[in-house]
Amino acid sequence: MFLIEKQHLRPVIKKITVSSIDSSITRTVRKDNTIIYLSNRYSVPLGTYKKGKSVFIEVTEEGYLFIREEKEGPVIANHRLSHEKGKLIQDTQHTRDRTKGIPAYITSLAEKFKNQELARIYLEEIHQRYPRYIRDQLQLIGKAIKAEPDLIDEALEECINKGIYSATEFSDIIQYVKRQRQLNKDEGKQNQNIKLLPQVDKSAIYTKPHTRKLDDYLEVLEGVSK
Repeated sequence: MFLIEKQHLRPVIKKITVSSIDSSITRTVRKDNTIIYLSNRYSVPLGTYKKGKSVFIEVTEEGYLFIREEKEGPVIANHRLSHEKGKLIQDTQHTRDRTKGIPAYITSLAEKFKNQELARIYLEEIHQRYPRYIRDQLQLIGKAIKAEPDLIDEALEECINKGIYSATEFSDIIQYVKRQRQLNKDEGKQNQNIKLLPQVDKSAIYTKPHTRKLDDYLEVLEGVSK
């Protein structure tokens, strides 16, 4: 019977795909800066752990595990999934303390500004707001300083006055200052091209012309007519 049925069987060619895990699934960060997934430990960057800290995970169809601190945030770690059990899958970058040398980095950047103390306060505030990404923030600011050193002091004042504390926005403010300077320069050129009227002696404006009495004109006219 099976031999008869076998003649009519067709191979299954439909590709079976496994949908990725919903990125809303979370895992608790352990004290050793790892998370548990399918009996394996996967590393996250050093310093991620805090009491009660959770991260969002997502598994791709290609077999990668993505880890984020926020549901729609940037990926802080990605690993190739292991099919073994009880393994530690660790990225060597995650074992490095990226906070080392940050104070010296801040000082070196602050020295590029005229008001070094104000610059240091500004950079330290960015450090407070983005401790996990401070090195990347400082690198972006360093590039902006190198590109437009003549504009950084004015940009710094603008950022502080407007309460702007991020590397990307600092770079945007530099470009804003650059555009404003160019506009002012163009307006100055236009004003120089306007020809001013020659200055008039104000005394001439208020000087009354010499007048003669009407009788004098009449006498002259009568003399001509005679």
